[in-house]
Amino acid sequence: MKNKLKWLPLFITNFAGVLNDNLLKTLIGFVCVLWIGPDSKATLVSAAAALLVLPYIFLSPWAGKLAREHPKATIIKAAKLAEIPIMTLAALGFITSNIYVVMGAMFLMGVQSCIYSPSKYGIIRDIGGIKGISFGTGAMEMLTFVAVLTGTFLGGYLSDLHQYFNRTVVLVTLCTSFILLALAGWLSSLGIQVHETAPEDDSNDTLNPFIFPIKWFRWSKQLKGLNTTVLGLSLFWFIGSMVQMNLYIYCEEYLHLSNTSTGTIMALVAIGIGAGCYAAGLISNHKVNTRLVPAGGAGMVVSMLVIFVLKPDTFLFTVLIIIFAFFAGLFKIPLNAYMQDRVKGRELGPVIAYNNQMVFVAILLSAGVFSLVENIFNARIVFLTVLLITLVITIIVYVRLPGARWKR
Repeated sequence: MKNKLKWLPLFITNFAGVLNDNLLKTLIGFVCVLWIGPDSKATLVSAAAALLVLPYIFLSPWAGKLAREHPKATIIKAAKLAEIPIMTLAALGFITSNIYVVMGAMFLMGVQSCIYSPSKYGIIRDIGGIKGISFGTGAMEMLTFVAVLTGTFLGGYLSDLHQYFNRTVVLVTLCTSFILLALAGWLSSLGIQVHETAPEDDSNDTLNPFIFPIKWFRWSKQLKGLNTTVLGLSLFWFIGSMVQMNLYIYCEEYLHLSNTSTGTIMALVAIGIGAGCYAAGLISNHKVNTRLVPAGGAGMVVSMLVIFVLKPDTFLFTVLIIIFAFFAGLFKIPLNAYMQDRVKGRELGPVIAYNNQMVFVAILLSAGVFSLVENIFNARIVFLTVLLITLVITIIVYVRLPGARWKR
């Protein structure tokens, strides 16, 4: 029991931050759009997403350098402390109905999340040791997806309060939620107790966002399978982003579902991924089990193939997409664990930053690929594209990732 309790401060800190991110992003889509008109909703939602993504592309080198040269626990605590004034700024934006203030707060949350990401993932190994990597990563990723789901649901719920209460009550509820979550995240971060490896005095890491990934790609080649891991994680998010975008189109055009029903399916997908992440941590049983990666990829391929070939009704589609999501969680967690196991010492911080940078580049690229395929063909072909990309990365991982092949 004691071993499990030592994880709680980190898990709560991460959960509160992810929930606040997604609560703010959802409220921008539901509430802020009322200030500028419904015709601008797509632009506003895209801009909010971009403000969260762009810091990871341009500031990841700095985040990696911080995680290498300073105590990771200190970085986490400082970042969570900064979240309090940032969310206070967001609250002021809602009180004054100022879209620029709210979007500014959204950007600052993106910067804050980027800055402490290498530290919060890098500290998993410090808390649990080598044997705790798979459990810690799996549990934290599961809670991350639950936080995304909770933030999205809570944002929708809070945005509807105006139907039952006056503006003052709604604003007080929104602003209190922002600040209480920020306070909870900071207070829980103070409970993170860990013995870290000594920080490096001066790592001489480049802060150039274009040179940084090249440098760490070359460095990662000395560790067999590390760049394959980064590729696998990047394509995981590429695939996940495409599936998420395609659900909006497919559920309406092929299943004729309402927005509420589509949202329910997306929530079940998030739960499926979270369950897969947690299951991967349990199955690994204190080890880094890379054999789960091709197994997860195979499950994703088969479930997506059935969706494409059968064109199932709503019930079967929902079951299949949840199965796809579960196997996606199995695919992801061993890759995260492998990275933490293979990279020793303080190099882990910049390697995680390099991975973050590639992941968010992949997410941006997925939007372009989705738009191209869906406009030229249709939503079914988008799922076929997802199937083919998943098949390719599964084969690559099976061939190139150490320990991924099942032995008789």
